[in-house]
Amino acid sequence: MIFWIPVVVVTLVTIVWTLYPLLKREKDAPAARSSYDMQVYKDQLKEIDSDENRGIITPAEAQRVRTEVSRRLLATASKGEDEDSPTPIAPRNTTYALASIIALSIIFGGLGIYRIWGYPGLPDLPISENLARQAAMTSDRPSQNEAEAFVTARMEDTSGGLPNLDSLTQSPDADLIDQLAEALESRPDDLEGHQMLARALATSGRMIEAHAAIDKVLGILGDSATPEDHLEHAELMILAAQGYVSPESIAALDIVMAAIPENPRARYYAGLALAQYDQPRQAYIMWNQLLSEGPEDAPWIAAIRANIDDLAVEAGIIPQSQLAGPTAEQMQAAQDMTDSERSELIRSMVAQLTERLANEGGSVEEWVRLIGANNVLGETEAATQAIADARAAYADDPAALRRINQAAVPSQRIPESAAPALPGPSQQQVQDAADMSDSERQQMIGSMVTRLADRLANEGGTVDEWARLISVTKVMGDAEANAKAIADARAVFADDPAALAQIEAAAAARP
Repeated sequence: MIFWIPVVVVTLVTIVWTLYPLLKREKDAPAARSSYDMQVYKDQLKEIDSDENRGIITPAEAQRVRTEVSRRLLATASKGEDEDSPTPIAPRNTTYALASIIALSIIFGGLGIYRIWGYPGLPDLPISENLARQAAMTSDRPSQNEAEAFVTARMEDTSGGLPNLDSLTQSPDADLIDQLAEALESRPDDLEGHQMLARALATSGRMIEAHAAIDKVLGILGDSATPEDHLEHAELMILAAQGYVSPESIAALDIVMAAIPENPRARYYAGLALAQYDQPRQAYIMWNQLLSEGPEDAPWIAAIRANIDDLAVEAGIIPQSQLAGPTAEQMQAAQDMTDSERSELIRSMVAQLTERLANEGGSVEEWVRLIGANNVLGETEAATQAIADARAAYADDPAALRRINQAAVPSQRIPESAAPALPGPSQQQVQDAADMSDSERQQMIGSMVTRLADRLANEGGTVDEWARLISVTKVMGDAEANAKAIADARAVFADDPAALAQIEAAAAARP
């Protein structure tokens, strides 16, 4: 009942506030004029009495003037009674009908919304309980100990009929690690010993034990623990929980990110935490930046590549892998394009890739692809610029620089004489071919081309092999096989502008 009292009060206030402008009346200009005139006549009567008392006018004149002013005063007062009445802004019936509709809409609309979104009959909670529930909603996740207990139980579970594989995957140094752990029980303050034990356990895959060991290390270090120590602690907790980021891991990562926010390993785990705590957009931004920075051989790069597309979908972002090549509609339209239109499509793809890498950065594979595409298209100036930009982006990454420098060598189409050897006739077949007739020799070449086409269709192959197949079928005059080879090659290398450029070059070449 107490709940409905303020509801009724608020509803009434809302209705009055809404309907007041609709129902109010206002006086018009004549009413204001008549009041003013009456006040003037009253003042004149006072002045007549004053003049008569001072002898300025005679009593007869005073009576005559007083009579005239009084007559005017009565006329004005009579006029004011007729005109000084409130006038409604709108017709009365229409106004009352509209006011009723608005009042009913407020009452029943409010009740309807409350019935849908509210909880009738739900008792109020004390403030302390409300605050406790809010805290639980943000921290209602398993603790580190609970996560590790779950992992341990799953590792020990043999209900599936398989033995515990732990004993089969023990490190050859397991006995030495156990001896070190036993020795450290009598030396609880041995910092180097506990650090060595934590790293040895982690190396052997015993992450839960490694986490326990690093806990002892932090206990020994106390306030002198560095951000790197806290990062190692957070990492071992996450690994011990098999990738789950617990509230304790979050607390450790907070310390790390406050001290060394530029650390890539810390940013990887921070991104993982963001992803698990329903913040995919922030996680995607952090991981995508790590991909752009590299280095390519960093341990977190492979993990990011395996998950970033799914993360992008959760964040409502188009995955980078879908930006590399043409859409399905573009590929369908490309089948009916002329050579010049198809070439223009490839160039537009290269231009889009160039713009995205310049504005957002990208992986070393994308830079290598851009360099190769410009080389094949004969865009020397664009290739030179791409090489310079790629080297600047990966100036601190020797492994990536080596790949960029390799791509910097023009990767134009390889001449026939320099093309890599493809499966061809054996020495015995060559010897037999010398004694063959022209038709038999042509049949042997046809069978070799058929085998190559079948292998590429079933197993795939390099762009050079596809270009060779296109060239050979064109020389043989097999238009149907040539068209099929071109279409299949375009489909295989749909997301590789450099390879597409080489395929188109082979398709356009004269036999």
